[in-house]
Amino acid sequence: MVGRLGAFSAATVYRNSLTLILYKLKGVSLARHAGICSKVLPVTTLVGIQLENRVILAADSQVTEDNLRTISITVPKIVSVGKYLLGIVGDSRPGDILAYNWTPPIYKGADPVHWMGKKVLPSVLKAFRDNGYDPYEATKEKDAGFDYLVAFDGNLFHIAIDLSFIQSKLGIYGLGSGGQFALGYLAGLSSNKLRLDPEQHAEKAVQLASVLDVNTHPPIQLVTQERVYQ
Repeated sequence: MVGRLGAFSAATVYRNSLTLILYKLKGVSLARHAGICSKVLPVTTLVGIQLENRVILAADSQVTEDNLRTISITVPKIVSVGKYLLGIVGDSRPGDILAYNWTPPIYKGADPVHWMGKKVLPSVLKAFRDNGYDPYEATKEKDAGFDYLVAFDGNLFHIAIDLSFIQSKLGIYGLGSGGQFALGYLAGLSSNKLRLDPEQHAEKAVQLASVLDVNTHPPIQLVTQERVYQ
């Protein structure tokens, strides 16, 4: 395992693997403040970082189906849809609908939280229904589900399995089976250290998850979005 850690020391892995436990002991729910999905942990790792004027998303490239592992670079987990970024975790069908058949509303500087509730989520539900997918019926199955990170104009939100949306108080997100490992790494950083090189830390978070989670594997996709409307 040490050979795969690369830039990570044993102390780093130990410290950050304990971060979730320490937050729990302090009474802080990372699931509430940092965007861990609530029902299922799909087999992947997706990371998001919200800064003052930009968003960074990072994801691995492994697709797991039963016992088959496929490294997929041409079908990435982070896609651009219009001027939105969409990070996809979970069932392929709803993710494909949003990646290829979703027409997101054109953002022109409204309150981003209101925009999510009034415009973005209704457009997501419309895309699902127009393409014959009922998210409420489909996710009744125990192993079915999805979670998304969606970014527009440097604003980042987590869309959960029940089509509710969440914005992290900590500004960090970790979704999928390796998400808690990645989140532990990010939560162990000081805010100043995170801001110095957020792209590097997003990549390192997914790299750490790939060491500890069998369903996560490089290469790592890294995408940044800058804010336009101030």
